[in-house]
Amino acid sequence: MHAIPQHTRHLLERLLEAYCARICPPTARNTVLIGYRIEEDHVWLDELRRICGVPGTRRNLPVARFRYRATDGCWLLDQRDEAGRWRRHRGLAPTRSFLELLREVDADPTGVFWGRIDGKSLRWCTSKGRCASCDLRYGEVLGIAVSVPAAPRRA
Repeated sequence: MHAIPQHTRHLLERLLEAYCARICPPTARNTVLIGYRIEEDHVWLDELRRICGVPGTRRNLPVARFRYRATDGCWLLDQRDEAGRWRRHRGLAPTRSFLELLREVDADPTGVFWGRIDGKSLRWCTSKGRCASCDLRYGEVLGIAVSVPAAPRRA
């Protein structure tokens, strides 16, 4: 086990602070928050839930785990299986880009990350999907170009 280099850790903290501040829709911030933890060579993305509904209390429910491999400077992404064990996320090779893995968690094409939080997805601000405003905020943090539909033209 090797710790994440200090400079990399600082960059991760800045990225994850911005991501966690924007991922949770404003309508859900009173009940659910997203946070992160960095320990040695692991980074966890967590849902922070109130304990028994008591304000000011929180428990961490892990959503995703990122592992740093010091031997080659690569990152790996893990997901939890039905038994609660961490398993390597399939379809992604180890990468030197943490942001690439965070984008995968955000997109969650297979529903293994956000689909497991009490049947609700925190990725969406409405039942119809993510609004244009949220898309812009998330795209800004994740470095993704987001196209915004043009406003209707007036005749």
